[in-house]
Amino acid sequence: MIRENTFKDVLTRGRHAACAFGLLIFIAALPAYGQQQVHQLLYDNNNWTDQNLNGSQSISNGPIAAFVTTPNDQPHVYFLATNGDVHQHFYNGASWSDDDLTVLSGGAAASGQLSGFSVGNYQYVYYVSLKAPQHVHQLLYNNIGWVDSDLTVLSKSKVQAINYYGLVAFTTSPALHVYYQQYPTGDIHQLYSTDGKTWQDQDLTTLTGAPQPYILWSGFNIGNLQYVYYQDKVSLDLHQLNYNNANWSDTDLTVSSKIARPSLSVGDAFVIPGTKKMRIYYVNDDNDHLMQLASANGKNWASTDLTKRSKAPKPDGGTSILAYATTPNDGVHVFYESGQHINEIFQPTTTTWANDDLTAAGYGGPAVDFTHIAGFSLENYQYVFYVAQ
Repeated sequence: MIRENTFKDVLTRGRHAACAFGLLIFIAALPAYGQQQVHQLLYDNNNWTDQNLNGSQSISNGPIAAFVTTPNDQPHVYFLATNGDVHQHFYNGASWSDDDLTVLSGGAAASGQLSGFSVGNYQYVYYVSLKAPQHVHQLLYNNIGWVDSDLTVLSKSKVQAINYYGLVAFTTSPALHVYYQQYPTGDIHQLYSTDGKTWQDQDLTTLTGAPQPYILWSGFNIGNLQYVYYQDKVSLDLHQLNYNNANWSDTDLTVSSKIARPSLSVGDAFVIPGTKKMRIYYVNDDNDHLMQLASANGKNWASTDLTKRSKAPKPDGGTSILAYATTPNDGVHVFYESGQHINEIFQPTTTTWANDDLTAAGYGGPAVDFTHIAGFSLENYQYVFYVAQ
């Protein structure tokens, strides 16, 4: 049932929300081919430093994914070059190198979004092909070489994927899970494999009776429990798709937790490692403030206005959000773009929030408009990747 005044609310929010979303879709569907490169912001437990990773030119507002392999603690960042090829920068302990994974694997040109993770030194990277039919692909590094697999074909799915936003992937060990949106309906699907060879496709929107999705945001797992977050198209509310180890269900968090409604942009979510503490980050549609939702069980959520608490500048419309926790201190760090600057909101103590404008502090050049931001922490070391002018 649509809440009373929903249509009026949507119209009221139309000017800045539709503008932000229109820009998001436009820049994703029609990438800009400028002279921009991927940069790394590194916090070494004392200071931040910025490094241009050089190598191939990146699509200025194209997707970025990043993770670390173990036990070598080697950082990897994945991005799209201007020809649509998926590239990898990785640090071998002495210098950064650049690999064209599309060429190495014989894969297809990509568009829109990248996602991935590692299992030991095995690397799993997911993308949607640029040209029709728009299929979900897996790039796998099997410790010998890179292999490309068309998961849509392997799962015998008959649907195509939206190739300009909405892609989430993680592993419940040993099972692999990839979430994407169906073209043109927006239904959220799961491609999953229990052995890495045989794949199945599941329409989670139909399965749960959920409203039509607008934007797939983020997701994570706690053991075999799975959590996926998206914004619906009818009321623009924030939803949680949850697999409880038996069944999938859908919850409208905006309604059930009486939280501020998100703006039309992509949020981020994670679980603090070694705990069941869940966090969601998004931009409030009413005042453009960055918000945190915190929960210990995925049912009851507490909201915090991080912009107000940290006195930070407001995020740009359509900004990418990156959030993670450092260990063992469980410190929370949230990154976003404001005026082409990369900003960080973090917790100096468990009860206070602060803001650092990393660009103004002299760490790197201005970010491109609508840059994607990706990264991770390795204990208290922090790795943040973005595209700079």
